[in-house]
Amino acid sequence: MFHAVKHAPPTTARVVCKNPVFRVARKYHPPLPTGTPWRPDEPLEECLMAPTRPVPLEEVSITNEVDLQKLAMDVSMEGLSILAGDTYWYMNRAHGMVLGYEPEELIGKTWRMLYDDAERTRIEREFFPILGEHGRWSGEVRGLHRAGHSVDLEISLTRLPANPLMPSGGLICTCRDIVARKQAEQILRRTLEDQIRTNEEREGAIRALEATQRELMEKIATIERQRSALRDMSVPILELWDGVLTLPIVGIIDSQRAADMTDRLLGRIGERRTRGVIIDLTGVDVVDTMTAAHIVKLSQAASLLGSFCVLTGIGPQVAQTLTLMGVDLGGLTTARSLRDGLRICLARIGRA
Repeated sequence: MFHAVKHAPPTTARVVCKNPVFRVARKYHPPLPTGTPWRPDEPLEECLMAPTRPVPLEEVSITNEVDLQKLAMDVSMEGLSILAGDTYWYMNRAHGMVLGYEPEELIGKTWRMLYDDAERTRIEREFFPILGEHGRWSGEVRGLHRAGHSVDLEISLTRLPANPLMPSGGLICTCRDIVARKQAEQILRRTLEDQIRTNEEREGAIRALEATQRELMEKIATIERQRSALRDMSVPILELWDGVLTLPIVGIIDSQRAADMTDRLLGRIGERRTRGVIIDLTGVDVVDTMTAAHIVKLSQAASLLGSFCVLTGIGPQVAQTLTLMGVDLGGLTTARSLRDGLRICLARIGRA
């Protein structure tokens, strides 16, 4: 399978595989005469093997298992190299091209030329101890492309024991360009960061909205309390005597206020078992038909609970207005003043 090439330098027998995909160079010590066939038991100093120019697969002669294995190594899309010490002994084209080199340019040269100072230091300090302890290591490194830019690589190293070809042992290195994967990871990372930031902003907006809602609900509750207080103030019900309540009315009576007066007065009548109610109009300057109707309905509702009503404090102007409008107060008892109304109530309660 192998034969020595004539015209080799006097210190080297260059052995070439008949398979055109590979050539093998071996340096012997002591030197072999030109044309001497290679013998596996000959002592050697080093061995270099590298692929030649790409050859169409249909031109490749595969005569045995070794030819097939070597062919698989060379045409693999996975970068593959073998190192003797710290120099490249074999490298397929996929490995060389990932950093912009033809394999022939790197055979016999140190791996350190493919990394900058910082990365070389990191590899030697962090990765080689693991390789020495466990015999293998895999991870990510940053190689130096021939054009000068960095290339992210995923490499795997496996330690080779000492052998006749490599008395000091060697390494098998597989290499893969992961620049595209890194870029995709970076895009994904940015997308995730943007999504996290968007979610945080959304959550912040929701929290702000919830805080605004709580503040608004507190304001609404305050307004309701104030409104309730105003209703209480607009409909003051006082216990003037035992069994006698007075409802002083001030201002205009609309439908809402009339409903509030009715609810509160009937509630107090039920609680206190009131017999008499004095509705005092001293603070009312104008009485229209609707106001009069509200007062009459209030009196009728109180009478259903067993209470009678006395209307007091009707001024001259209000009396004249009621007369001109022909308002019927439904038989309500009237009195000039609150004192007179109380006297009437006490008299009726006493007779009862």
